[in-house]
Amino acid sequence: MAGLIEEIQSDAFDQNIPVSVLLRKVRAAASKLNLPPTEKWVELELSGYENGNLPDYRILFGKPKALNPYHGWIPILFDDNGLNETLARCSIAQSIASLEALLKNNDTDHLQFPIPPAIIVQINRMMGVQFGTMYVHVSHSQVHGLLDAVRNLVLDWALKLERAGIHGSGMSFNNQEKQLAKDSSTTINIGSINSMVGNLGSHNTSGDISASDISERQVKDLLAQLQPHLSEIKQAGADGARLDKAFAELSAHSAATQPKQAAIRGALTDMRNALSGAAGSLIASGATAIISKMLGL
Repeated sequence: MAGLIEEIQSDAFDQNIPVSVLLRKVRAAASKLNLPPTEKWVELELSGYENGNLPDYRILFGKPKALNPYHGWIPILFDDNGLNETLARCSIAQSIASLEALLKNNDTDHLQFPIPPAIIVQINRMMGVQFGTMYVHVSHSQVHGLLDAVRNLVLDWALKLERAGIHGSGMSFNNQEKQLAKDSSTTINIGSINSMVGNLGSHNTSGDISASDISERQVKDLLAQLQPHLSEIKQAGADGARLDKAFAELSAHSAATQPKQAAIRGALTDMRNALSGAAGSLIASGATAIISKMLGL
């Protein structure tokens, strides 16, 4: 009789088995092996990311469109490429089962994900229109790619457990396998996991998730995108003095020979707090999302 780890591997190869079903088997294995980080990750995938902080593979890009009552769906386009990219960015927080159901019951070549009301108000103001319905149209292939990313992560995790000597007998694991799972140095690398880093990455076991430091290029790119819009963001309600101070600190840190991660994170936190007062600004909202991702929040 195949053990649970081998069964998970087999199911990961079978495209006819829904990812939601596969994840429930992972939850069972992680629970029996006492791997809380993996259990938490599976819980978020099965229940949805209510806090809005997502792994990289759940950030997709589509075509933002407004519903014109006379002409149907029309594209939303600005002269600013940064704004267009921010609008096209779509955070997919729904549960895996919900995404599977949407794909199954949809007869178009895309899925629609709503643009937040506060951003709709900002877009209408900037474009001089009054459209109440706006969605990002994301292709089916991208959503299938998200599901495949989860399937691949599960397969990699199961293969690493097997290499560590963890197989299971039916639905059970012996004490030696449980100890191997606890001591194993193998990890699941899900990239930038945002808020999950602090909760799930502290034990360094088979179920752990890791994230990398903030790079100099990330900071410089953020500053380059923000600089042309600083005055507009301040007028929208951002804390100008605090924003300028954080901007100057980040500029200095990014130019340093050996920038200190703690100092960069502190300045990014200050910048995010300064931007919070301009919540109705599309640019500030996009910058806040980028900073949260960099900080892993």
